[in-house]
Amino acid sequence: MRELAVKEEISVKELLAKFKVNRPYLYRILRSLESNGAIILETGKIRVVDKKALLYTWGEEKRKIFQVIKGVTYRVRPKNVRDFVVFSGTSALWVLGKVLEPSFGTAYIKREDFEKLKRIGIKREGYPIRFYSYDEDVFSYTIDIGGYRLAIIEQVIADALGEGIYTRTLEELLEEMRN
Repeated sequence: MRELAVKEEISVKELLAKFKVNRPYLYRILRSLESNGAIILETGKIRVVDKKALLYTWGEEKRKIFQVIKGVTYRVRPKNVRDFVVFSGTSALWVLGKVLEPSFGTAYIKREDFEKLKRIGIKREGYPIRFYSYDEDVFSYTIDIGGYRLAIIEQVIADALGEGIYTRTLEELLEEMRN
């Protein structure tokens, strides 16, 4: 879904090659997105027609993933981990100045950086943030703001929805994306 959110038009062949999933699985996802009105699928091409619908569907999928893959929660000060994580969800909204604290936000970390995180997190100072390492592709799609690396805004919105956050802030971000 990240690939669709970023590119907005892509071929089925490209998605199959990039993610190495089987064709029936991919088509099941694409038909679901098409029935939600998020995409149009025509002769092997996918075109996003309603990005908001795509992001809400992605957020629902993220909610399911977050229920199964719990991540590891550490109390940290975001500035102490910003050199090796990608902030998303509520923690990214905090960096953007949209929420007051990054509590229980999402952050992505590479497996090899978990030892650094454990050393920092052992002090239990700061905000509780959930760290995930299952989606390393998120490191390919980031933006830098104030020395913090954030997931792209589409991922931030999907993760915030997956965390169970729904506020006017998300609607405002969606509106800003349209303009």
